[in-house]
Amino acid sequence: MKHSLVRERSFPEFFFLFIIIAFGVISTFVTFPLTNGDEGYHLSRSYTIFSRNNPISMETDAVRAIELVTISENLGERNFDVDSFFRTKLPDVEKDKVSFNLQKDDNSTLGIDVGHMPAAIGSLIGRFIYPSYGVILIFSRLANLVFFAICLFFIIRFSSVGKWSLFMLFSVPFIQKLASPSYDVFSYVVVSAFAVNLLTLAKLSDFKKASKKQISYTLLTILLIFFAKNNYIFILPSLLFLPMFTNRIIKLYRKQSRQLRIIFWIILLIILCIGIYYSNRIFGLENFARQFFNSYFNVATMGRRGRTLFNVAPTILPDMFNIFWILSLFFVMMTEKKHSWNLFFILGTIIVFFINWFGIYAGFYLMLNKPMQALDELSGRYLHPFIICFLPFTQLVSYKYNLVSSQKAVKFVSITSTLLIMITYLIVCYYRGYIIQTTPTWGTR
Repeated sequence: MKHSLVRERSFPEFFFLFIIIAFGVISTFVTFPLTNGDEGYHLSRSYTIFSRNNPISMETDAVRAIELVTISENLGERNFDVDSFFRTKLPDVEKDKVSFNLQKDDNSTLGIDVGHMPAAIGSLIGRFIYPSYGVILIFSRLANLVFFAICLFFIIRFSSVGKWSLFMLFSVPFIQKLASPSYDVFSYVVVSAFAVNLLTLAKLSDFKKASKKQISYTLLTILLIFFAKNNYIFILPSLLFLPMFTNRIIKLYRKQSRQLRIIFWIILLIILCIGIYYSNRIFGLENFARQFFNSYFNVATMGRRGRTLFNVAPTILPDMFNIFWILSLFFVMMTEKKHSWNLFFILGTIIVFFINWFGIYAGFYLMLNKPMQALDELSGRYLHPFIICFLPFTQLVSYKYNLVSSQKAVKFVSITSTLLIMITYLIVCYYRGYIIQTTPTWGTR
């Protein structure tokens, strides 16, 4: 009986490991070469990390040129032979020697390219086995897949916040990229580790209750965030809403006299006014707000990315799949486990979701020199890792209204909904890439 209970509790992470590996391996081979979102760029960057000679055939421009051919919707321009892509050896790659190069990366907060490291190991193995574009790409995809699957397996295994919820949050939102050489995979792992650890810390009411191991792990996840893509830095403010900090602040505030409290609010109001003043000078808040609304809330003006911003399921699938999966996700999040989370922490995590959204939008807004029309630069994959910010809220609702369902129902819904999306995605991806020869992994309209 005891062993059966242990197996049942550990089933979600083992099933996650199995299904992600199975899906990823199949996806690796059914996804048309170099069509998985800037895959040419990421393959070149990954290869360069362990290259001494930097062969011309693996330079970014060279691989990117092939990628542009593979993603072309004009069949007349798609002069691409898949068989040759895998069979033709690259002489300069065959002669290349091994060397370690720590690259710069403007998309990382610290400017150091660590995110391509797992795929780099795969590309190194691939070129030793057979130095062709196809084989190097396959092994770089597989290396990132293994890295993703193993890391998320342990994150789920040592979590106590709802394993089936994490199973869903770490599968479908990431399926397009998890078997590609992209640095997004590293970023997904890092932000997931940080978020799950944050939820663990949120159950502690005082800093003294945190063990040295928890403190060390927290510092590690914070450090890794700085190596991830720039936008993931926006998850760090969530630390300020941990009960171990907010409880002390509230306790200190309540000890103060009425006069000191009034002074505090006056100072806070002054800081807020100064912040609004300088924000207006930087962004032009009226136009900033108008274009934000036009980009994400006005169907008549929003672009393709704006319309699909909350399509957590891949955008190549009909909207009904996205609606079904989101309903399934919130059913699992709300009924798997109940917990009385701190209200300030719940508010803080939800605020962080919107900080990330506004922050990325603000970056594009300034990069495009404060455009006077809707933006179409922000895609949903920048927001999807932050859906976990709503988990404390759903579990508090469950706690308040006792909405916990049977574990069999939670397990059934999470598995069936995820498998439905994965299987359908693989079929549609293969059909789009090899049969009708259009961009296989994302919609262009």
